[in-house]
Amino acid sequence: MKIDDKIISYEINKYIPKSTQDVTEQVAKKQLSDEQKVEGENRSEQDAVVNLSRASKEAQLIKEIISSEPDVREDKVSALRERIESGKYIIDHEAVAGKLVDAFIDEILHS
Repeated sequence: MKIDDKIISYEINKYIPKSTQDVTEQVAKKQLSDEQKVEGENRSEQDAVVNLSRASKEAQLIKEIISSEPDVREDKVSALRERIESGKYIIDHEAVAGKLVDAFIDEILHS
């Protein structure tokens, strides 16, 4: 089965700030709060300082956004459940079979 990455990209993009300056500011705020937590603990002279690239910071922010999203999208599930229970959910058997055959062929060709 293929997952449409455009949908995933859309879902992530709606949470990503429009400018890289916003990303840098959000990451800086997070790092500041993390540093404040560490200040409460004893810092030794041997602490390492790590500077992350902008791409790493953006990747970290995206990972945090994704992890904050629920695993199950209840709104979609409830809408589908209502359609199934009301008998309005129609399965296109030919499309399902076609996708199964395509996935099988892709698996054979790429293994």
